[in-house]
Amino acid sequence: MRVRHAEQTEAPLLTPEQFRSTPEFRKFTGIMRRLLKVPKADLDAMVRVSKARSPRTGNPNAPGRKPENSRS
Repeated sequence: MRVRHAEQTEAPLLTPEQFRSTPEFRKFTGIMRRLLKVPKADLDAMVRVSKARSPRTGNPNAPGRKPENSRS
């Protein structure tokens, strides 16, 4: 896959504000808001279940855990 540099494009580059104001981006954000809307209660329940099922639970040597002596 080849990436074209900015000087090779025909259209001028948009500023972030100009990009956000395009109809395509506004439609995309509207769709994504509806898709990603999850009630907080459901999200909290999913987090609780994930923590309970995690193989890292109770394992002090699991990846990402800090050693006991470095905790403050």
